[in-house]
Amino acid sequence: MGTPDAAAPRPPFRRPWPAARRRRWRRWMQAGFAAGLAVSLWSLAGFYRAAWPGLTTLPHQVRAGLARHGARFVPLSRISPWLPEALITTEDRTFYANWGVSVEGTLRSLVVDLRHQAYRQGGSTITQQLVRDTLLTPTKTFRRKLTEALLAPAVTLLYSKRTILALYLNRVYYGDGAYGVGMAARRYFGEPPARLTLPQASLLAGLLQAPSYLDPYLHPAAARARQRVVLTSMVQAGMITPAEAAAAAAAPWGLRPRG
Repeated sequence: MGTPDAAAPRPPFRRPWPAARRRRWRRWMQAGFAAGLAVSLWSLAGFYRAAWPGLTTLPHQVRAGLARHGARFVPLSRISPWLPEALITTEDRTFYANWGVSVEGTLRSLVVDLRHQAYRQGGSTITQQLVRDTLLTPTKTFRRKLTEALLAPAVTLLYSKRTILALYLNRVYYGDGAYGVGMAARRYFGEPPARLTLPQASLLAGLLQAPSYLDPYLHPAAARARQRVVLTSMVQAGMITPAEAAAAAAAPWGLRPRG
């Protein structure tokens, strides 16, 4: 018979912390958490207080920007519904449901950017883009990304979704020197925004990704390919049928001669 195994050494005895010491440590942790939360809330309050004048004058700033380029503001009621529908399905499918920021999209873009140590991905909602283009600098940084994510919910609280859509469509640049939807509709098609057709609206919505590269006069093939992406998104969202998308993709745009 084998000899029995030697008894395993007993672990060293550790005296538990006294109850008073544990309570004291717990109070310190709670106090530290409360202090950190108070500092964070104070900093956040200061951040929004500093940004408040810009947030409350957003419509004025958009109109002033249009005036600098000789353009006028066009209310959403005078814009063909095809354009906001094409925009939402392409840029921000959760626009009507979100609070101005896509947590998933923002986190995904931050992860990609941090992984590559550079600004690589967008992930911004329509509201975030409006904040960025109107209130922030064009420099692409992580700090700007965080700032637009903090300001976008405030914009959603201050303005209706229809107002945000109208501000965005009037704020963005469509290429060919066209600022705002009113100037874009007349510059490209010689029509007011209310008369934009599905082929024309899907073209304009697509141009926003890269107005120079997708210039329909200089790069019609690229513009047509991007338009098909927009139309496919509209089909997937149930806004149009595959047959309507195919007809719009094949239809002429009716561009005015560039001169």
